[in-house]
Amino acid sequence: MSQVIRISDEIYRRLENHAVGFDTPQNIIEKLLDFYENSDGSPNQLVEASTPLKEAIHLDIIYYPNDIQFKTDLLACKEAYIKLTKNDGTSEIKHWNASRFTEESSVNGNLRSGFLRDWRKKGICKAELSAYVEALA
Repeated sequence: MSQVIRISDEIYRRLENHAVGFDTPQNIIEKLLDFYENSDGSPNQLVEASTPLKEAIHLDIIYYPNDIQFKTDLLACKEAYIKLTKNDGTSEIKHWNASRFTEESSVNGNLRSGFLRDWRKKGICKAELSAYVEALA
């Protein structure tokens, strides 16, 4: 069951500053909790990555079942899932809320200004997209 959390406009703006692409407030809160829970609990602790990310030099974008059908499915259900794979072999599946996506919208344009913004710096080497999360498992 979902719960409603009321926060001030100031706190909302602070959370908004941490959003990337199509992040929702829930995504940002989850990232902050993950960060805090993985530290020793000290709010001033500096955390360094255990292994620095190696910049990607090539990005593969794969659509399931194909790019045309993916866009058709995206227009129909207004949501999709993106599996982002990094150079270090890790991957994560993200939810894409595409409620404002239209026939004239560009899938690649939306991806590159959202989930794939700064893909080189983030070490992303592959993005797999499907309207159905099961296709990415």
